[in-house]
Amino acid sequence: MHPVGRAEDTRKVQTAVLGGPDGHLPLFLPYEKQAADLLRQKHGPNAFTCGTLLGGCGKPLTLRACDDKKSHFAHRPPVRCTRTALGADSADHLYIGEALAKWLRRQGQTSVQVQYVKQRNARSDTIEVRFGSQKKRRLIHVQMARRSFKDWQADGERLSAPPGKPATIRMYGPESQLAPFEVDAVGHALRFRCETENGTRVVYVGTHPPGHVVEWTTLDTCRLVPAGIVTPWLEETPYGIRPKGAAPEHRPESGTGEGRKAATPPVAEPQGDGLHPGPVLPLMTGRVAFTRAALVSEEGGRGVYDVDAQPVGSTRFRARISLPASLAAPVPHHVYVLTDRAAVLGGPRTTGPDSRWTLRAEGFVRLTPTKAAEWELLEPLVPTPTPAPAPEEDATVSATPAPLRKAVPVGGADTQRSPSVRTPVPPHSIAARDDRLVAELTRVLVRTARSGATITWHELLGRIGVRPEEVGPTRQLKLLTTLDAPHAKANRPLLSSLITFSRQAQPNDVPPPFFRQVLLALGHPRWTDDARAADIWKAHRARVHRAHRGHAGEPTQDATTPGLPPARPGQDPSARLSAVLRHLDDTGAELATPALEQALKEADRLAALVGGPFLTDPVKERLGHWRTVMRKRLEQSVTTPSEARELFDRMADEFRAARDAGDLALAKRVRSGMGPLYALRLSPRDREAVTGLMREFKQWVRDQKPRTPADASLRALGALIQDLGTRRATLTTAELESRLAEADRLRRGLSVPLPDAQKNALRRWRGNLRHRQREESRSAGPRSDEKATGATSDRGAEAPRLDREAVVSLADRIRPLLQDAARAGTTVTWGDLRRRTGGALPFLHPDDQGEVLVVVDQHTPPDEPLLSALVAGADLSPHGLYRHIRFSHGRERVPDASLETHWRMEVLELFQLWRHR
Repeated sequence: MHPVGRAEDTRKVQTAVLGGPDGHLPLFLPYEKQAADLLRQKHGPNAFTCGTLLGGCGKPLTLRACDDKKSHFAHRPPVRCTRTALGADSADHLYIGEALAKWLRRQGQTSVQVQYVKQRNARSDTIEVRFGSQKKRRLIHVQMARRSFKDWQADGERLSAPPGKPATIRMYGPESQLAPFEVDAVGHALRFRCETENGTRVVYVGTHPPGHVVEWTTLDTCRLVPAGIVTPWLEETPYGIRPKGAAPEHRPESGTGEGRKAATPPVAEPQGDGLHPGPVLPLMTGRVAFTRAALVSEEGGRGVYDVDAQPVGSTRFRARISLPASLAAPVPHHVYVLTDRAAVLGGPRTTGPDSRWTLRAEGFVRLTPTKAAEWELLEPLVPTPTPAPAPEEDATVSATPAPLRKAVPVGGADTQRSPSVRTPVPPHSIAARDDRLVAELTRVLVRTARSGATITWHELLGRIGVRPEEVGPTRQLKLLTTLDAPHAKANRPLLSSLITFSRQAQPNDVPPPFFRQVLLALGHPRWTDDARAADIWKAHRARVHRAHRGHAGEPTQDATTPGLPPARPGQDPSARLSAVLRHLDDTGAELATPALEQALKEADRLAALVGGPFLTDPVKERLGHWRTVMRKRLEQSVTTPSEARELFDRMADEFRAARDAGDLALAKRVRSGMGPLYALRLSPRDREAVTGLMREFKQWVRDQKPRTPADASLRALGALIQDLGTRRATLTTAELESRLAEADRLRRGLSVPLPDAQKNALRRWRGNLRHRQREESRSAGPRSDEKATGATSDRGAEAPRLDREAVVSLADRIRPLLQDAARAGTTVTWGDLRRRTGGALPFLHPDDQGEVLVVVDQHTPPDEPLLSALVAGADLSPHGLYRHIRFSHGRERVPDASLETHWRMEVLELFQLWRHR
């Protein structure tokens, strides 16, 4: 079994990530040396990491540009890495995820979030891309790993969207082998593959129709529609997305139950809803809207409503719609759109004014006023004002307008309901009550934070007068998410971190189980496990207490802030950003700190929409100026260490956001503001706690510094000094003089001072050169006499040469010493060998030294390192004859750049081999 260190160095790693161990930006290393060198110049030598999303160890990688073999990444020893997938396709899941995210943003989608779920070896089993607003969040699910048919079916049930939500878009990676199942179920499948082109991996999306070859294209030629993704070989039809030229699904004419089941497999025709049976015609999602909903009957788990309906681009008509009774009843003065499994059950039976179209759907979504304006013919019913209810009836008295209450049959006749009759609570009444609950919860939690305490969920509900059974898990999650959404958006600590377990059930340092769900709902990554949630819970709880310490008597309301100039309809983000900046230039000096902070947040949001590369220099300068003003105001407002720590945490979050976005200028500005706060305002305990964080930020900024010609000269000078140390024993005086002259030339080209380590190394080598020149000048005179008498020096290159028998005898003395050194796990120098032999090892000619070390390893097996590798230089570098000895034994040639690394790996392997021999 080979040691881990040696096996790692022979692996050809072709992919890495940028952005540290958890980075998700993939990088493919071209095979050619010139292209690999350009990649290193672009990103720097320390930017590449064996990322955890690749199944790697998270350690830095070294880029090796080679002529005689493929260029590759290599680990920096010693390191243990269990990564198995190393080839060009090992990062395809990251390329696919990044390609989907960029394509969705070009399609105008917002809040695009990519997650790589359930890592296994070097592959990601699935890629989940979520996008869209919080209420209309959509999911693209890309299956990368192979799955069984049962697992595929279970995934489909798990990913099915609830009523009223857009359906999940399922796609398949190169090795999933599940596309045929999707073709059988839907009629087509979307697949991915990646190919190496021009030094990178290009993502292609394929359309897999039934019985045809897969047609490949890029994502740029595809478009996103409500029903899914349309490629050049697909088309959007009233029946959904289908391959072009495919025959429409056969709809039977008979009205039997079997015909209806074949027409709409997922839905069984409801009974008792007042609608006649018959064939159905599916409608496209989001294409039919309705308003003025009036309940007609409610039987069999479904409600039937008379409505005004209108398809997109068509006229308005009267219709009767069957909807599930489990959904909240539609309100007459709102406009809704049919979403899930909408279909036409029949047309008007007569030409009379009371004849209606009959529709059915499993879900609907309320439209905002802006979206509702697209259906210009729909006129919602104007709600009739009603007297304010009594306090005890606020949550139960129906807010349904009087005309609708008059139209609802009660007991078989139309009667006017009395004001005292209680009716089910409409959705808007429930929402209003939830808003009040959120306000009350916030008030109690702020008081708890100011007292420096925590609170259980039951205690919290008791203080606002709500019974625990009235707030189920779903409503609890909704309330806490609504409560903490503004804090998460402003990078402030979460108030829900003050909620603990029941004090009789769990200790206070364990978060309640719903806190992790709150984090996920607020946008935290899906791989946030219980341990990570507990760390976040403790950190945010400490921040909440620090933020509210010493403010027990202050009001909870924020200071009033003057409003920004109103946005004009259709105003683009760039023009809106200019208006906000003009507002700051005109009134910024007089604005209070909260108002200035809100204006800057709006400006930062608009700048993100415009994009950093598209911002002009004057706009960037004005943004930077007002950020500096805001930072100085915050620093001046800091009076206590707790406030300083809270401000430091906020600035740290800003730095992380700038780092993730790659905004180096903003990251530098934030870090420059953190420096004085760290040095002057933090308490000693807090300063010690965040020292590592400051070093991490400093190193990231330093790594982003562009490489200059001075950096190249410094690297060349360092390589020259290292080569001098490697060739110390065989270096001639003329070579040393030439190398020092080259070092002087490189030093003259530097615009920065030479580091002390290199300066001292050059000084030592110049002293070595002067010593050599003096020795040579002293020995120049008597050399002719020595040749005449046959006398030679006993040292160095002038020592007498040995015969074969003497070389073998010395090798037999040295071999046991090297074996003992290997067992002890240490290296030796030539002087150490001379001392351990008690003076029996004379001063040898360099060629004789090489011959002795070659004979030492004459019986070493070819698959083991050479024992002579344990003979090192005085500076713990390879012996000058190390390359010659390897060549004499027929070992593979090692490039100069990796010679020292290879030598260290062989030394480590010798220690492992001889430990138990």
